[in-house]
Amino acid sequence: MIQFIKEVYLTGFAIIFRRARVKQIGYKAGSAIAILTLVEWLILVGISGYVEMFLGKRFLLSKPAVIIAFFALFLMNEYVLFVRGHGIKFAHEFDSLEKSRRIVLVVSCAVVVVVAIVFFIFSTIAHSHFIGAH
Repeated sequence: MIQFIKEVYLTGFAIIFRRARVKQIGYKAGSAIAILTLVEWLILVGISGYVEMFLGKRFLLSKPAVIIAFFALFLMNEYVLFVRGHGIKFAHEFDSLEKSRRIVLVVSCAVVVVVAIVFFIFSTIAHSHFIGAH
């Protein structure tokens, strides 16, 4: 299961990396990493909203904390995907995977993105009603 989650993560990078229109590898990787980081950030902000609702007080969503979390996630992703080369290596090997495996990974990646967006939206709505009601 962990291997599948890792492959879905790498697939997200590979899709964006390969679709980037710039020629410089650093810019291609940077745009892919930024989009992956945004999806992870949406999930974390959604979770923090539910934690705040559970605890009944606002403490996690300060502007500096959100910005720091985004850049920390970006740097971690950059290290794993670009500096260590795992993302670029997977992007180059993606076509050699079985077609059925590629389809499963791409669909799973799309599902993760949609779920992250929906989770963030629901979290924001619930958070504004719950915290705003007190």
